[in-house]
Amino acid sequence: MHVQPNTILYALVGAHLVNDFYSTVLPAFLPAVADEFDLDYTELGILAFAFTLLTGVLQPVLGNFADRTGNRRSVLVFGFGVGAVGFLAMAASPNFWFIVIVSTLVGLGAATYHPQATAFIVAAFPARRGRMLGIFGWGGSAGHFLAPAVVVVAVALLDWRLAMALIALPMMVAGVVLRSRLPETDPSPTVTMRGALTRPLVLVAVTFGIVGTVGRSFLNFFVKMLVDEGWAETDAGVLLTIILLGGAVSQPLGGLAYDRFGGRTVATTAAAVTAALIVVFAVTEGAISLVAIAGIAFFHFSLFPVGLAQASELASSAQTGAATGVVFGVSGLVTATAQPVVGATAEAASDIRVALAWLLPLAILGVVLARFIPVASAQMSSVADVPSPADRVG
Repeated sequence: MHVQPNTILYALVGAHLVNDFYSTVLPAFLPAVADEFDLDYTELGILAFAFTLLTGVLQPVLGNFADRTGNRRSVLVFGFGVGAVGFLAMAASPNFWFIVIVSTLVGLGAATYHPQATAFIVAAFPARRGRMLGIFGWGGSAGHFLAPAVVVVAVALLDWRLAMALIALPMMVAGVVLRSRLPETDPSPTVTMRGALTRPLVLVAVTFGIVGTVGRSFLNFFVKMLVDEGWAETDAGVLLTIILLGGAVSQPLGGLAYDRFGGRTVATTAAAVTAALIVVFAVTEGAISLVAIAGIAFFHFSLFPVGLAQASELASSAQTGAATGVVFGVSGLVTATAQPVVGATAEAASDIRVALAWLLPLAILGVVLARFIPVASAQMSSVADVPSPADRVG
C-alpha cells in the first residue's frame, strides 16, 4: 500500500489534534471533579500522575514493539480505542480511587501515539524532519488550544460526566481514519530496546522531562488555581485556551529552530527563559504573572518537535519508534511523578503559587543538563545506526 507523504502528514496532523486534545483536557475537568469528590491539591496531583503514568512507562516498549513487528498503524489504532474506553470508564466513576485507576487507560492510549507518528513522518520526510515535525505539532497545538474552552463549556452545559463521555467519540473517529489512511510499515525483527537505550538518548529524555515538568505543572493546576482565587471556571478555562494558542506558533518555530540551530541550543534557551519567567511569576501577581505563565507554556510547547527530532536523529531509522518512546516515555514519567509532589507542596504551603514558584530549581537544572545534549545532525544519522557498546546503557 503506497501512500503519498503529504497524505501521511495530513492524517497524523488531524490525529494529533485529537490525541493532544484528550491529553490536555484534565486541567479543565479538575475543578468539577474536585467539587464532586472533595479533593485537595495532593489528590489532584495523584490523579494527574495516574492520567499520564502509563504514557511514560509504555512509550518505549510500544515503540520498540512497532519497530520490530512493523505493526505501527495497528498500534496507533489500538491506542485511540483504549483511550476512548478510558474516558467512558472515567465518566462512570463512582469514587475518586476508581477514577484514578481507570484514568491509566488514557495514559495507555496516549503511549501509542508520538513514537509511531514520529516514525511515520521521519520516514516520509527524512531531510526535513524538524520542519515537518513542527507542522505536525500544529495539530497538537490545536488540540491543546481547544481542550480547555470546549471542556469548560461542555461541563457547564452538560455536567462533567457526560462531557467526559463525549470525548470518546472523536477518538474513535481518529482510529478509523488512521486505519484507512496509513500503511503498515516493514518489520525490523533484529532491533532491540537495549540498542535504543544510549546514554545520549537518556540524557535528552531526562533533560526534556525536567524542563517539561515545569510547563506541565503550570498547565495542570492553572484552572484550579484561578478558581480558588475567585475566577469563574468558564473564564479560567477560556484564559487557558488563549494561553495554549501560543503553542500553535511555538511548535512550528521550535521545529524550524531545531533545523537551524540544533537541539542543544534550543533546549538551553527554552530552559533559561523558563527559569527567568518563573522568577517573574513568583515576584508579581495579576496580569503580569499570567503573562509569565503564558511564556512558560509557549516555551514548553516549543520543545515538543525538538524532542521528537532529537530522538529520531540519535537512533537508526529502524529504531525511531523506540528512541522517540524513550525520550517521551522517560520525560513523561518524570513529569507525571512530579505532579503529586507539586500538589503536596501546595497543600503544605496553603498556596499553589508557592508550589509552582519552587519549580525554579528544576528549570535551572534543565539549563545545566541541556548544555550536554549531543549535537545531532542529519550527518550523524548514519553513525547512530549502530550505537557503540560504550554508548549503550547497562
